Amino acid sequence: MKKESKVKVCFFPELENSTNLFLANLVRLLEQTGNYECSGFYDLVGKRLSPYRCDVFHFNWFDQCENFSSFVYRLFVLLRVIVSGKRIVWTVHNIESHEVRAPYNRILRFLLLHYSHVIHVMSEKSFDIPYLRRQLHKVKLIPHGDYFESYPKSSLDVRAKFKIAENAPIALFLGAVRYYKNVDVLINAFAQIRKTKFPEAVLLICGKASPKDYQDALEDKISTQEGVCFFPEFVPNEEVYAYLKSAAFLVTPYSYRSSLNSGTALMACSYEKTVVTPDIANVVDIQKQSECLYVYHYESNQDHENALALAMVQAFEDYYSGKIREKELAAMNYMKNNSWSAHCDEWISLYRV
Repeated sequence: MKKESKVKVCFFPELENSTNLFLANLVRLLEQTGNYECSGFYDLVGKRLSPYRCDVFHFNWFDQCENFSSFVYRLFVLLRVIVSGKRIVWTVHNIESHEVRAPYNRILRFLLLHYSHVIHVMSEKSFDIPYLRRQLHKVKLIPHGDYFESYPKSSLDVRAKFKIAENAPIALFLGAVRYYKNVDVLINAFAQIRKTKFPEAVLLICGKASPKDYQDALEDKISTQEGVCFFPEFVPNEEVYAYLKSAAFLVTPYSYRSSLNSGTALMACSYEKTVVTPDIANVVDIQKQSECLYVYHYESNQDHENALALAMVQAFEDYYSGKIREKELAAMNYMKNNSWSAHCDEWISLYRV
């Protein structure tokens, strides 16, 4: 009897990305079934192999070109896949690009909307995105999976590295330092509460900063602040575990304009940590199942600073009282119930040809 061939899935842009493990973890899930052969688009191109022999194309962050030449190339890729009749899966990671607003990206979005066989979203509020409303029959919700075992244990002593006292609670920002992450708002909010309530607390900000003028502005701001450590460099995956375990909690002051999903929140939950975060789409979903996060809402930039400060006060108070442990255990339970394996059949359904 002839052995059935595996379904070949091509992921755009590539399988492995050191700054975002979403695709790497998804690919691991698929390949463990034994029914799928996964490749990264640029991985194949780099090896001078044709990606167009694949059966399914899964596009991620595709409509977010930073320049016109990138747009032209992606347009060619998408049109070729459409003409070939291959199955197209599109994951909507953000409401819109966090920082790139070039109008030609709308052309790619239009084509993805009309020619994708399934549009994958990871939060309920995604169904309310205006440009999805006429394509709801294609939209499928599957929540982002876990980060279990994504980061190996590390011998790095974070407190020693930054000269942080053993008894100082650490509020940790971990990830790319970009405008939409509102790190400047975070610094201001922390300054409010450290001066009046928690003089021994430390805000540790770690992650590659860009553009350079934003990094410079943050460094100028921090130079006049006590209790803030800024490490504007990429944190390698081999050290992430050490940073997570050193933190009292994480903090992610996202912008509502573009943010749908917090990978940081899911990463924290996977390592039994809680997060201070605004009520973006997937955070709302998490809280519906398990009140494991410190969630706030804001209406303006100034309101954001005050709302964030109040949420951090509550997190620090719960840290000192020990009550934060309830959040941490709830976070882990949420992640177990929404792991990759818990939704395995739903993920596989995206790629059935």
